Amino acid sequence: MYHINLNGSYYQMGYQQGQLLKQAGFTLPAPEEKMLRFARECEKIVGQYMPGLLDEIRGVAEGAHIEYDAVMTLTMTAPFDPQEVPGCSIVAVMPERTQNKKLIVGRNFDMPYTISKEGATTYCTCPEGHFASIGNCDIWVGRWDGFNEAGLFTASAALLLPEPTPVLPGPVGWFTGRHILDNVRTVEEAVAFTESLPRTGSGSRLVADTSSAVVIEVGVTGMQVRYPEDGLLIATNHAVCPQFAGTEIRVPPSSHSRYNRLDELLRKRNVTIEDVKRALSDHTGGVCAHEVDPSGEKFGTIWSMVGIPGERTVYIADGHPCRTTYKTVEF
Repeated sequence: MYHINLNGSYYQMGYQQGQLLKQAGFTLPAPEEKMLRFARECEKIVGQYMPGLLDEIRGVAEGAHIEYDAVMTLTMTAPFDPQEVPGCSIVAVMPERTQNKKLIVGRNFDMPYTISKEGATTYCTCPEGHFASIGNCDIWVGRWDGFNEAGLFTASAALLLPEPTPVLPGPVGWFTGRHILDNVRTVEEAVAFTESLPRTGSGSRLVADTSSAVVIEVGVTGMQVRYPEDGLLIATNHAVCPQFAGTEIRVPPSSHSRYNRLDELLRKRNVTIEDVKRALSDHTGGVCAHEVDPSGEKFGTIWSMVGIPGERTVYIADGHPCRTTYKTVEF
């Protein structure tokens, strides 16, 4: 994984990323007209809810000497078929179950290697006038997960619920994660922000602060929130909330087994950071993923992250945590 430190205004942080892309010789072709039209509709909505991110996209484009429309289209739209995404595993262990009486969270980010491995990056981000954070993503500007200085953690996982045809424009999940890290202090604020967004797609998100955690499940028909059960909260890639459970258009084969294995390993007392690392490194049920899909494409765990909301030290494994040492990262 790359490690990048960003600071300043949104435009300045984008320009810093763009300069790195320019140094690497990175280029982008002009977007297809159909995708550009869709991306511009998404851009309008992002501008209403997360305007700073548009400044950062412009900074990336100008720093990299790439046309703005090309960068904007790529960052606004998923460059893969979401039905091919294997998904992720996320867990929150509440203070009543931990040895140190602090909430512990962890997540594995699983994707096809050809999509995410080359661009996987840990960002230490210090936006002017907003919260500093440490987070990970495989595309500029967004964050799939992370911790901020206010004591909040967030991570998303694919949830494939029925969606309208054609697909509705809206902010992608990595933008929502970034906005939450930059601006949100508490679980309640994160729920309120997510509820304010237009219902244009589906997904799940675990959010935790120093004392509470929820999973937010979202579809075009609504949103539901679920809470820890007996001190444990898990999200993989199937719906658990009553409104959505059983309505998925596709559930990755390992989703239920990963969910059950994490429950089995962590539903105990005196859980430690090391216990969560071991659980995310476990192969039973596919928690640490090494898989090949029906087309022969390899996918698996691209990174793993563990930490305590409110502390400025996190642990990140670059690749499969079963064979990669978690490195200590401070922000």
